[in-house]
Amino acid sequence: MIDPHKLLQSRAQLKKHTRNFFESKNYLEVETPIVTRCPGAEVFLHYFETSWTDHSGVTHSRYLRSSPELHMKRIVSEGLPRVFQVGPCFRNRGEYSEWHNPEFAMLEWYQVGLSYNAMIRETEEYLRTTADSMASITLLKPSQILPDKFEWLGVYDAFKTHAGIVLEDQDPELAKKAIAANVISVRPSDDFETAFFKTLIEKIEPVLARLRGSVLMDYPASQASLAVVENGRASRFEFYLGRVEMCNGFYELTGEQNNRDRIGEALRERIKQGNDPVPEDEEFYRAMAKFTSPCAGNALGFDRWLALLQGQENLDFAIAFRGMK
Repeated sequence: MIDPHKLLQSRAQLKKHTRNFFESKNYLEVETPIVTRCPGAEVFLHYFETSWTDHSGVTHSRYLRSSPELHMKRIVSEGLPRVFQVGPCFRNRGEYSEWHNPEFAMLEWYQVGLSYNAMIRETEEYLRTTADSMASITLLKPSQILPDKFEWLGVYDAFKTHAGIVLEDQDPELAKKAIAANVISVRPSDDFETAFFKTLIEKIEPVLARLRGSVLMDYPASQASLAVVENGRASRFEFYLGRVEMCNGFYELTGEQNNRDRIGEALRERIKQGNDPVPEDEEFYRAMAKFTSPCAGNALGFDRWLALLQGQENLDFAIAFRGMK
């Protein structure tokens, strides 16, 4: 049975230890809008749409944010080199399951000058530090939650070793190759992205589960989102604890035109896939003209981490009033 007092106390303590961790590294805690003109620029996400009616009766379309990413990068572009935030995010038409909830808390942070690999190491440091700090509350040792060592796996190597597939970005034959490799969920009509993620779930994630803790990194360029692409690889990583995806980190794409091009491409693909159009954020683009220094960022599922810290297998012990279903 869920103890609501313990749930709320645990959330408060994890927030406190999270603040302590980032403040010790000279990060500034920030807050950004929850109701926005542009909710994000993802191809497959669905957003909660709302509206604002001004004093003259004119109605303006608005959305609940799916992530604070765009506003946090605008803050960084104004000269604040280290920022973090824990706050609510929203995704519509999605799963209500063990590890998914329409409203959830995201820990997101950015540091100018931090390298891609250094952000991976800082993420691990955050997990180990907060696991140690929470042990007196959860009564679980960090070694019960985290592996002795996180295994770093490249996506291309993982496909070759664990699925028997030599991965080529945007390969029109990937579905055929996946079927030949006994990926039973793949259909001959599946496009590259669909076949890619089905193979990832069916062949790669079971390997990650056996590793206890891993970092999946260096994705195909087509999966870059707003990450830098170098030598055909996206500088993007995800931490897994067992099969639970914990975060999505980038070596961030800089510059106005680079972001315009990448987001424009994603939004065109969004329409092609039959999803609702969303507006572009011109203020974000203008800010990106000043976002030119190398920067790393990460977005981590705060609720998922809190649940795992308590040895739980779902979000029921991490989110109060979880009653959307």
